[in-house]
Amino acid sequence: MDIEDRIARRQRTGDRHRLVLDEEPLSPVWHPEEPIGRGPLIERLLDHLDPVFDGRAPPNGYLYGPGGTGKSAVTVSLVDRLAETLPSTGDALYTTTRGASAPGVSFVRVDLRAADSAFEFSHAVLDALTAESVPRRGVGTDELHERLERRVRGAGPVVVVADHAGEPETVDVPTVAERLDAVEGTFAWLAVGRADPDEVGVPDDAATVEVEPYSRAALTDLVAARADAGLGQGALAHGAVRRLAEWAEGDAGVALSALLGAVEAASADGDGALDDEAVEAGMAAVPWPCVPLGRVLALPTNRVRTLACLVDLDPAERAPVGDCAARIADRVDLTASTVERFLYELAETGIVERVRLDDADGPGRPPSRVDPRFPTLAFRRLVRRRVDEVTA
Repeated sequence: MDIEDRIARRQRTGDRHRLVLDEEPLSPVWHPEEPIGRGPLIERLLDHLDPVFDGRAPPNGYLYGPGGTGKSAVTVSLVDRLAETLPSTGDALYTTTRGASAPGVSFVRVDLRAADSAFEFSHAVLDALTAESVPRRGVGTDELHERLERRVRGAGPVVVVADHAGEPETVDVPTVAERLDAVEGTFAWLAVGRADPDEVGVPDDAATVEVEPYSRAALTDLVAARADAGLGQGALAHGAVRRLAEWAEGDAGVALSALLGAVEAASADGDGALDDEAVEAGMAAVPWPCVPLGRVLALPTNRVRTLACLVDLDPAERAPVGDCAARIADRVDLTASTVERFLYELAETGIVERVRLDDADGPGRPPSRVDPRFPTLAFRRLVRRRVDEVTA
């Protein structure tokens, strides 16, 4: 945040003592235009993508590392900037270090959480490459495939960044490669995931770029910058920033989820600052290890509604599973059997966890309680904001 941004931040509201001035920088699912503390990673990715500056396709690649290390933030920013900078038409590119380079490179980022099926994948790629709207109804996967081939036929290379590969709800790296290999045209892919390349079948000829967790100092700077951009003056002490960064162990998603959870806790109490109690509540609402909120919010609407009701139940009301489902069904327009099925499916993918109650009385198999495996306070705030935006 430069000086002009800091001045504008203090001018944009008549009440500088409000707790939250801008919600977006506090959200773990929001990515800034300029990722913080990831300059070396950006340079390594630019080295990998260097052929695009001459209008050629880069080698296929796999960017991997633990959650909360800035992989999505960097690729979102990088794809946007390269798409703006490099021509995808007949214009030559001039820079201070290069002469005219061959044009025609296009960039597409596909979030596999939202585009897991073959239809959605082809739709996402085609939609990014065309100015007109791509229909979702009345067309099948084969027709979308044909339209995509017609669009890229004779055109320059298309670089597809496929984010969140290999999660329980998304396709793996080999599937991304197969889908693009099936399209006639020049494609290069950069898959983004968490798992080690050998564990997920990354082809031997694909380049790999590993991302390390944030250092404590880098994560402290990141949390401080996001808090400074989103909170009122003096709402969060620097000691609390350091504590969040140390506790999160290099995971920015965890640190920001705790920060947003602290905001939710303080807002519920009517506080104008994040005191130690609010920060403690924010951290306590993040299970360890935890499922990233981006993955949870990408679930179908009815499952998100189910989880929103689940986090509002007291732990005692989440057991047994059948009774928990009935309590949730009373709050949403779903049957108890449907909610129960959702809960079992969500448990299979690790979104929630069934915890056995060993101290239960009576014969038979002990009942289990359904516990969220994601940051509950931050989730509650993000879901409420989404509802407010829809109804506004």
